[in-house]
Amino acid sequence: MTLILVLPTTEGIVMASDGQVTAGMVRASGEKIFQLNQRCLWAASGELALIQRVQERLVTLPDKPLHQLRNEICQIINQCVTELLQLDFRTQFLPKEPNALLQLHPGDFVFAEYQSTPYILHILVNGTAEWITDRPFASGSGDLFAYALLQKYQPYLKQLGLDKASLLAYKVIEETIKVGAYGLGPPIHIWHIKAGNVEKLTDENIAALRDAAQELRALEIRLLISGKEEPAHVG
Repeated sequence: MTLILVLPTTEGIVMASDGQVTAGMVRASGEKIFQLNQRCLWAASGELALIQRVQERLVTLPDKPLHQLRNEICQIINQCVTELLQLDFRTQFLPKEPNALLQLHPGDFVFAEYQSTPYILHILVNGTAEWITDRPFASGSGDLFAYALLQKYQPYLKQLGLDKASLLAYKVIEETIKVGAYGLGPPIHIWHIKAGNVEKLTDENIAALRDAAQELRALEIRLLISGKEEPAHVG
């Protein structure tokens, strides 16, 4: 499983993910965020076999802005799902149940690009595409945890720059992992998408975010404790 997090900011986009790849009972570290071109990143949650097929096709796309590639990307995802269903013997037992067929090979895809404004494209496993505007996006087995943790920050996200948004992304993913969402685990990977380029944060950057997240949690606890009021006396 996977947790992908995308935060639009005043300076660009932060894309983050956990770094654990799970195959049955075996866990390993792996990359879950990929470059589409020099300006755009993408990531996906769901079945690894489907994600790998899509990845093989995406590298053949021309270097164009994301809005010009939307339909081609949707077609690639459709083709890959169709191929897997044709190869899957279980398909013959679900001929008239399209929703059940799609659940055989789950996938959820997100693409992000920044050109003076954030462009975040969400594509479902059935090929349906939607633009995510003015809000964060989360995908994967830990998405509900992530949305819950982000909820209190939602009104202020538009005011954050890349650095503060990176800290928030790290904190949310780290806390989601600690809650125990199945299949999630370290390391945490974070990328910045700016106008015209993308950049992956170094191990040193991530270590600094880890320390800052610990300090932020400690500060929240101190504020909560120091602001605690004495219970009212009855009678």
